[in-house]
Amino acid sequence: MTQDSPQLDRIDRRLVQLLLTNARATAFTLSEAIGRSATAVARRQRALEEAGVITGYTARLDLARLGCATIVHIKMTLESQRKDVLDAFEAAIAVSPSVIRCDLMSGSYDYLVTVRARDLGDFARIHREELSRLPGVTQMESGFVLREVVSPRLPLTLLDESL
Repeated sequence: MTQDSPQLDRIDRRLVQLLLTNARATAFTLSEAIGRSATAVARRQRALEEAGVITGYTARLDLARLGCATIVHIKMTLESQRKDVLDAFEAAIAVSPSVIRCDLMSGSYDYLVTVRARDLGDFARIHREELSRLPGVTQMESGFVLREVVSPRLPLTLLDESL
């Protein structure tokens, strides 16, 4: 594996799969699942970190239990696709405290923005105080998530080749 273009072998892919499932797994636990020594597994994990394949470890939170049960996807259309308009929008949305995701899209709208709110009233506040003030936005269409069917995850099949 090189730092410029990391090529993951079967063991590296298995290690990444295991860490995606449980980032707190110990080198010993990982070594048992992979069939290598804990030292070898720790060395590989460190190499994946140094190569930038593993960029960090996070905790998954149940945001509904923390009082943020409402998920809203907002399709946003901007006045133009000029670089200055896109840059101004992206700079503003990046610091919007309620936005948890923003993607530039192809198709009939420009951005798909995801917001977490406590409830409908909280989303109304977010819409009024944050979203409606974003530069360059000419149209917004909101859709409320009724139920999360698949939570955000990496499709493990992307790592499956030759396992």
